[in-house]
Amino acid sequence: MEARVMKNELTCGVVRDLLPSYVENLLGEESKEAVDRHLAGCPECTARKEAMTAPAGQAEETAKEVDFLKGVKKRSGKRVALAVLCTVVVLVGAFLVKEFVIGRAVDPESISIQCAEVDEQGSLTFLADTYWGAYELRGLRSTEEDGIIRYTAREVRMNAFQFMGEEAYRKQIPLTVSLKNVTEVWFCGRLVWQEGLIIHPDTLRMLETKTPYCGDPAALGRIMDALQLQEFTGGHTVSLQTRERPYVLTLKFEKRISPFIIWDWTECYFFQILVLVDNLDEVVYAFDPERDSGKTVTGGRVTVEYATEVMAKLTESHNLRYGTDWPIHENFKEYAESPLEYQRMITLLEESCSYKQGYPLIWSDSSGRS
Repeated sequence: MEARVMKNELTCGVVRDLLPSYVENLLGEESKEAVDRHLAGCPECTARKEAMTAPAGQAEETAKEVDFLKGVKKRSGKRVALAVLCTVVVLVGAFLVKEFVIGRAVDPESISIQCAEVDEQGSLTFLADTYWGAYELRGLRSTEEDGIIRYTAREVRMNAFQFMGEEAYRKQIPLTVSLKNVTEVWFCGRLVWQEGLIIHPDTLRMLETKTPYCGDPAALGRIMDALQLQEFTGGHTVSLQTRERPYVLTLKFEKRISPFIIWDWTECYFFQILVLVDNLDEVVYAFDPERDSGKTVTGGRVTVEYATEVMAKLTESHNLRYGTDWPIHENFKEYAESPLEYQRMITLLEESCSYKQGYPLIWSDSSGRS
């Protein structure tokens, strides 16, 4: 009877006090049974107990979800890092294969041709290389069609050990080409030989500066720079007369110069300036002669007509001496129409290094012709 009374003595207030311990499972067995019996018959206390236990359950569930998301994020981060690493490895591998195995197309301007000459057997010999020190030429192939021989190759990067070792000095490719029934020889887009003449790289470089108008100061500057005129003259000023024909370019040199040197410049430089500007009619130059030179010449001029006449005489002399049939052009400007013709002009001028233009070209002072 007493036990039954004790079981029924729990009131709502007492149960509310016991609920925190009940929820935390801290009550003894008898007290827990008493609270259970009260809750079974008291909806209000039962609701309070559920309100106390619900947040804890949700927090636990939320914690599980957070842990799951953290795991997913961690695994995703690893996958992303692995994907980025694989991409980097693939790109670096592709770059290395491209640079060290496959190579790249050769730029004709990067090709170096050295020691080119035609031997007694009628064969062209030369050394080919690329100007880029860290690259070498590989996969050399040749084709011949209609008397034109073309060599192709790839430009491949050298590895560090190869670049620093003895192989760095063996990059040059020696070639011997039989010229029988051959009219042109090309190496990686670079013209090397044509119709009996080795085409010098300076010939190709100078033809790239050719301009149609003498009224373009920038174009004229490129021609002067290509000729390195500033280095040889020690300074000069340029003036133009383009109001009416003849169009005239005047060069005034700033330092004292030997008249003999001026004659050489006339052949080597002024002829080239004249031929590289399509509508230029005359090149005039003036200078202060060196003391004790024994000459009073202070200037001169080169005209298209005079240059045409000079080149005709030089061509006739060359054909007679060597049994060639080089054409005699009616207009001096034709020498800038192709690398072959330009090279012929340079060859003829070099052969005539002792040739003196004479008085039709010069005058004794800057105001009047002799």
